[in-house]
Amino acid sequence: MIALLVDANLDGHAGLIRARLRIDPWREFADALQIQFVYFKDIGLERMSPDDAVWRLCQARGYYLLTANRNRESPDSLEATIRREGTPDSLPVFTLADAERLYRNTAYLDKVIEKLLDYLLNLDNLRGTGRLYLP
Repeated sequence: MIALLVDANLDGHAGLIRARLRIDPWREFADALQIQFVYFKDIGLERMSPDDAVWRLCQARGYYLLTANRNRESPDSLEATIRREGTPDSLPVFTLADAERLYRNTAYLDKVIEKLLDYLLNLDNLRGTGRLYLP
């Protein structure tokens, strides 16, 4: 099973991705990988949890963070945390390059899913890479 922790502002985006993973040609891959979407409320995280706390929780529990807007604007930002605390064994973070485009463009949504599945099929080779962009 692969658990994707959906960032607080991506519930609808993750719903689109999850729904698309249930149809061909993606369903077979998604079923084989046993992809599970985990939401902040499911694990008791507050929507405004600091980036560093979210990243550490992902590392501790084996969740792959799906995000769009965590940046490097402060010492506890996601990017600063990855650079400061990341190791060669750290789980990567999946970042939507253009989250709003998922709602407007089905072809783009398919590209995001294709890239996500490619990453998920190669997780052993992606530890320590930090942030990976979708698509």
